[in-house]
Amino acid sequence: MIRAVGRALAIFDAFDQQHLSLTLQEISERIRMPKTTTFRLVNTLELAGFLIRLENQKYCLSLKLVRLAGLVRSTSNICEIARPVMAEVNRQTSETITLNTINDYDRLCLEVVDTPSPLMSMVRPGQSMPLLLGASGRILMAHMSKDELENLLKVTAAKVALDRAALDRELSRFRRQGYALSRGQRVPGLTAIAVPIFDIKGRVQHSLALTGPSIRVDPKDSDFIEILMAAGHDISTRLGASPEAFQQTEQADKEVTKPNRGPRRRSRSLARAAR
Repeated sequence: MIRAVGRALAIFDAFDQQHLSLTLQEISERIRMPKTTTFRLVNTLELAGFLIRLENQKYCLSLKLVRLAGLVRSTSNICEIARPVMAEVNRQTSETITLNTINDYDRLCLEVVDTPSPLMSMVRPGQSMPLLLGASGRILMAHMSKDELENLLKVTAAKVALDRAALDRELSRFRRQGYALSRGQRVPGLTAIAVPIFDIKGRVQHSLALTGPSIRVDPKDSDFIEILMAAGHDISTRLGASPEAFQQTEQADKEVTKPNRGPRRRSRSLARAAR
């Protein structure tokens, strides 16, 4: 991305529901940019009609952005947005990639990009599986509200033996680290890695998952986690998720030790694929 364009776009992300208007100093602090650079960019955006300077010398977003938002294709949906990113993840990993959502008390598969390998996990769009089993469902559970989770467990816990205290600890860990990993939980010999997808309101109603034979996935799980987290971030950003949606995960990610390797790096090819 061109540096100046990236910096200008970062200014838009400084605004949210709790910060509808900001001073120049506040914008500079929230995007961690020198005040002189922030002033030049803010002034340019004001002249272009994207920002408005109020009487109290604070800035707010203009209605020009509302007009542009109205031009977004109403037919665009998460499958269309996610598909090119899923294809790129599949290219990098050669494993089955799925897009999933919550359907009552089940995890519903919406989209699949299959592995080219003959040894594969058979998942098809429209297929439902219990939320309690597997990484795809449990990362969705990790981001449920307390009431939603309690309601799910009342209905489904009788069908699956579980340790509630251990489940709560696991979901908390998944939420902090930003991904779920399961080995043989739904199907023996199968490993799954799943990440949350945030929407414009910061909710998690979809997950992106990689599934494959443990013999292939386990030796590369750290690399695959890195790729999946970058992909989830890319899709979430294109759905309008704010940077705040990732702050808790990114902060916790610094404290979490991954299975085989060190710090996560962002996948540049995924960012290019989703443009």
